[in-house]
Amino acid sequence: MWNQLQSIFPGLDWSLVLVYARIQACILILPGLGERVLNARVKVAIAVAIAPLLAGAVQRQAMPAQPVGMLAQIGTEVLLGFATGTLLRLLAVAIDIATTAIAATASLSQIMGIQNEMAPHPIGNLLHLGGIAILMALGLPIMLVQLMADSLNLWPPGALPSAEGLAMAVLRVVTDSFWLAMMLAAPFTLGGFLFQALSGVVNRVMSALPVVFIGAPASILLALAALAILAPLLVGIWADAVLGFMLPQIP
Repeated sequence: MWNQLQSIFPGLDWSLVLVYARIQACILILPGLGERVLNARVKVAIAVAIAPLLAGAVQRQAMPAQPVGMLAQIGTEVLLGFATGTLLRLLAVAIDIATTAIAATASLSQIMGIQNEMAPHPIGNLLHLGGIAILMALGLPIMLVQLMADSLNLWPPGALPSAEGLAMAVLRVVTDSFWLAMMLAAPFTLGGFLFQALSGVVNRVMSALPVVFIGAPASILLALAALAILAPLLVGIWADAVLGFMLPQIP
């Protein structure tokens, strides 16, 4: 069967198959290229276009004689591809965590938006789509191709990194993601806390005043005004963190 494929596709090499398996698995989970709005055929076409460009940077691999060996090597590449995409996806999801906290502070978390991979509220949908658009404009596709090339250099085909090192890398990325999300949502959470504390003081001083009916609309309007002012800065900080991501060295 392999000889028949080589006769149909001259120059087909087993290393190219392994590289394609890793790239295809990586694209399925990457931010931007892995979004649900992209058709599956588009993702396959992107992987087919990128695989020959990166296959020349890896050492030639001999095809195993047994089907079990072939499936094991392809499975390893798929696992490494998912690991590469997951590390970046875990960092990129920080904006969804931050917007969920912002929406809860602004009392807008119950206004449902479109249910998809983005946060289920208008603020999350707005910043998610805006962030992806800004990443694309700042050169995300080039960065993702470089990320795949780094994956092939750090973890050559046929070599599986240690599970402990990979788990520690995931833990570090999750920590960085939550730290980034907390930093993005900090102006709104701290502002909301101060506003609620001030509302409580006013309620104690002027018990006859309907603070709830006045404070609830005021908190929403202030949060929306702050979002309009700070959204470019927050998305810029998040975009710099995503574009500056590098795969860790795992033995």
